[in-house]
Amino acid sequence: MKKLLLSAVGLSLCLNPFSVLANESGTPVKDQDVIVISFDGMRHDLTKSYMESGSMPNMRELTDKGVWAERPKTITPSLTAPSHAAMSTGATPEKTGVVSNQFHDPDKEFNNKDDAFHTTINVSPIWSESSRQGKTTATVAFPGANPYTKNQAADYSVFYGDTWAKSSLEQLSFEEASNWIGIPKSFSALKEAILPLKLKNAKNQTLYVLAADTTDDQKTNYDQFILSENKQVDEWDGRAKSNEWGAVPLTMDGGEQAGFSFKVKRETTDLTEPVPFFKTAVTSGLLSGPDGFEQAITDQFGFFPVESEDEAFEKKWITRREYEEINARFVTWITDVSLYIKETYEPDALFFYGPQIDHEEHHYTLTDPRQPGYTKNKADLYESYVKWAYKLADDTVGKTMSAMDENDHLFIVSDHGMEAAHTMLQPNAVLKKAGLLTVDQDGKIDFSKTKVYAVPSGSAAHVYINAKSTEKNGIVADNEVESVQQQAINAFKQAEVMLKNQDAVLELAMEAVLSEKEDEWLSKLPEADMKDVWQAGINKTIHPYERIISSPDSEEKPLGHAHSGDILLIGAPGYMMANGTDKTSKSAAELGTHGGDSAKQDLRPVFTAIGSSFKEGETVGKISTLDLAPTIYDLLGIKAPAFIEGEIKTNLWKWKKGKAAY
Repeated sequence: MKKLLLSAVGLSLCLNPFSVLANESGTPVKDQDVIVISFDGMRHDLTKSYMESGSMPNMRELTDKGVWAERPKTITPSLTAPSHAAMSTGATPEKTGVVSNQFHDPDKEFNNKDDAFHTTINVSPIWSESSRQGKTTATVAFPGANPYTKNQAADYSVFYGDTWAKSSLEQLSFEEASNWIGIPKSFSALKEAILPLKLKNAKNQTLYVLAADTTDDQKTNYDQFILSENKQVDEWDGRAKSNEWGAVPLTMDGGEQAGFSFKVKRETTDLTEPVPFFKTAVTSGLLSGPDGFEQAITDQFGFFPVESEDEAFEKKWITRREYEEINARFVTWITDVSLYIKETYEPDALFFYGPQIDHEEHHYTLTDPRQPGYTKNKADLYESYVKWAYKLADDTVGKTMSAMDENDHLFIVSDHGMEAAHTMLQPNAVLKKAGLLTVDQDGKIDFSKTKVYAVPSGSAAHVYINAKSTEKNGIVADNEVESVQQQAINAFKQAEVMLKNQDAVLELAMEAVLSEKEDEWLSKLPEADMKDVWQAGINKTIHPYERIISSPDSEEKPLGHAHSGDILLIGAPGYMMANGTDKTSKSAAELGTHGGDSAKQDLRPVFTAIGSSFKEGETVGKISTLDLAPTIYDLLGIKAPAFIEGEIKTNLWKWKKGKAAY
């Protein structure tokens, strides 16, 4: 607690942690703390449905005691990096410069693609601006909060670091152990195996696996496994029972604290046959704060764990249950570290992140019969995967609410929703067909001869003109820019017309779905490429490029920033964008996508809040992710920067005067 309270007030707050803390005039006190949790991809409609069905009881409790926004929206394109930049600054991409998850920077070579998750936001995010105004701030894995990006660090920061090695499934061969120090008691002769560890950008290491039989059952039964760097058993060595998880901490050459989780997937008890040994990716985090902060986090919680293991699951190295355990460990680590920072360092504003909903939705949003591989049984199975991710988020909400005190104000937000994807559009193939993009003999884009190219992300793509006036080694003269831009726009419009001419074939295909005779109808389709069209799941009435956005003035960018393309493409529902120049469209590689207008039901985000300053059990209407930052500035009682485009949502407050901090 940062303030001493009168005993009577303290007693009242103990009885109701969300009661109003106010002075005699009814004006709320100045000391308000803020917690923001962003659940990437959390859909408004699914969240509401899961709350009503009882699958998200903690979220239901939060909305019953707080404020729920019925029509929240985010920016366009509704992608993770630009949406989080908007949330954390209150400004649109025109000011943040974060126009997509990937974008081209005109100050670099034409073939450049910048990763928006590690770029500098052009205006200050709220955690760094608040820190400059004397508040204490903390961020944990929050997009845009890389502590080593200029002017973007919070006072306490934890962020994604490096992946030093990918996951693997090894077959370990054991033999009699020798030269170990500090060995455990074993009822069978100790055995050992060697585990080579190949690391990226670091010296390779060799780990030793010691197997012990700890069961006094008169049988050879190796059930305990210890991983050591030097054959000396220490308390920090990784250890686990067979078929249970263990964790191995590692120190990299530069001193980074890394590690991996492992499981001995034992099939024999005497180790006479090679034993399957699964290890996750070797990962580390970026930690920044006062002296002792990094060590305190590492001592308390260990290394920054891997977020997910999709490839291992796809290769059947791990089961779905093991996949979920790995994901849950990451979410639990992020949550526990965040709440430890809250309790130990008492930040005025804490921001942390949950990626698992977005992750599962990208892989398992199977809700449209036009999607590749759709069956009702598979759709039901995949829906259970998505639901699991929402329940995991609900656990985080419950933990956080339990850790709140009377000064805390909790915002649960998301950056976008998710819609089902059936088709990948390849805008660079459209540009190639129009003669605006050239490929070499290997099929790769020849940027020295290319007039226009697209950088896709989600269901959006920025299209850049290789103009002499704006690009290094540009080839399009100034007096040709407008003409080239119009050629590109026409090419995308003509792509719409070309696809619409396939309606007759698609009508047959839709009839196949309705009659459940897909294979029979596919055999009747006239051409092989027509089968591809059906299998890609293109709509009967096709508008694949729903929006083709450009400025009337060719010198202006659609999003008003130099990072923006000269043309911005937004795919219609069901369509995502992809790299590639071979076909204008193909079957979707992912089942979920986002990037379009969040006014659509599937793409609508979540915005809800609880705290002593807020109304209780009420629903508000429109709210934008741009409104988050100015509302938090107001709660913290500090000055909001002039660049903010959002507004303070005074309709959240209990008090008619409209301010929660003075």
